[in-house]
Amino acid sequence: MSELDQFDLKILKALQENARITTQELAESVGLSPTPCARRVKRMEEEGLIDKYVTLLNPKRMGVGLNVFVNVRLNTQAAKAFDAFEEAVRNLPEVAGCYLLAGNYDYLLQVRVSDVEAFRSFIRERLTTIEGIGETQSSVVLQQAKYTTALPL
Repeated sequence: MSELDQFDLKILKALQENARITTQELAESVGLSPTPCARRVKRMEEEGLIDKYVTLLNPKRMGVGLNVFVNVRLNTQAAKAFDAFEEAVRNLPEVAGCYLLAGNYDYLLQVRVSDVEAFRSFIRERLTTIEGIGETQSSVVLQQAKYTTALPL
């Protein structure tokens, strides 16, 4: 992997703000001509620095405005229990994120649902039916003070 210079970093910052920017606009914003700019973007895609391009949807407008973080502790630390839990969680569309943790809990889940009733149903009928869960603790988000998908560069 090649080392990132100031132009690469400017390109990455611009793309994090707007992935739909044209090559011409991107080149102008970072101070390059379009061809070298496009080559740099292609190289960073090939090197895996740019993982993918996505569209971020408005959760409230999409009907999943309730954001809940759920700590999960498994009842065993066996590797197969972790694998089974992760496989089960991958099949739950309400789970927007699943993170293996060090500390008091094994996983932190970010869950997106429409309302408290939908969350209650999710917990009772979907999450706690996964074999191996020993304990859960939920925190309902009251207000989002900061949210970004951009990495600090």
